[in-house]
Amino acid sequence: MDVSSLPRAYVGPLVEGIIRAEPADFCVDELPSMEPSGDGEHLWLRIEKIGVNTHYVATELARAFGVEPVDVSYAGMKDRHAIARQWFSVRTRQDAATDIGSAAWRVIEARRHARKLRRGELAGNAFRIRIRDASGDRVGVLARVALLGTCGVPNYFGEQRFGRDNVERARAWVCRRPRPAVSVLQKGLHLSTARALLFNAVLAQRVAAGTWDVSIDGDVEADGAPTGPLWGRGRPATTGRARRFEDDVLTMYREWLDPLEHLGLAQERRMFVAWPRNLRAAYDGDDVELTFELTAGQYATAVLREVGDMRVAAAEAA
Repeated sequence: MDVSSLPRAYVGPLVEGIIRAEPADFCVDELPSMEPSGDGEHLWLRIEKIGVNTHYVATELARAFGVEPVDVSYAGMKDRHAIARQWFSVRTRQDAATDIGSAAWRVIEARRHARKLRRGELAGNAFRIRIRDASGDRVGVLARVALLGTCGVPNYFGEQRFGRDNVERARAWVCRRPRPAVSVLQKGLHLSTARALLFNAVLAQRVAAGTWDVSIDGDVEADGAPTGPLWGRGRPATTGRARRFEDDVLTMYREWLDPLEHLGLAQERRMFVAWPRNLRAAYDGDDVELTFELTAGQYATAVLREVGDMRVAAAEAA
């Protein structure tokens, strides 16, 4: 899925610029949903990583502590081309060694807890993003940022969920019979990619219709916002006009629906609206820096695309 082609909620990009020229241009700090107690068989490590992905650090931790990969866990995946700080847990009685790590990652904090860190167990993420060589209407950009902080943005799944060929790989596995054996990690990636594809398709049509942030007849709300489907077993919760809208969109994705219903997933809902908290913009010469927070599962790119057209630096795109 080309996320860049999905419709925007607000009229016209206000700025053009370059993102991710260097890792420090994209900083993300994981906001934990709980604090480790200080005692237990699991060692929780807050780690800063630069230029490597989360799975790489998890593999390095398993090697450093001499444990199986299953003994290392984390709450969420973080961007590779960034400075990212996040929590990991390792099932070990060893103390955190001061000499573990590398130029790509280091331990910031270590505390013990009675159980491992589970996927999705985070409150959200705080972002600091620099847009270099930003051109456009500065007054308009600041006004747009204030508007987004109040009215929200379409809660699209971002490019990271789809990668370069994740959709085709997911289709080859989800929609194929018999399915080839894959790892648990790969199965989860295929399923999440498929569900994200369908959700984005429905949300895109609601954005085009101007109803992404307001409920229509038959909608299911969460925290005051209409929601879209994360496909799986069971009847969709929507009725009336909202149900007809979803059915019309998902007809184009029929090949995905039955397989997803039989792969162990239950119907779930995801909000159409994401509200970035504490959203601020500040100019530094020709650059503009955005700071904001999002809840777990929401994407910074959903905010950026409503501010302008961002070109990824050539060094990262290569």
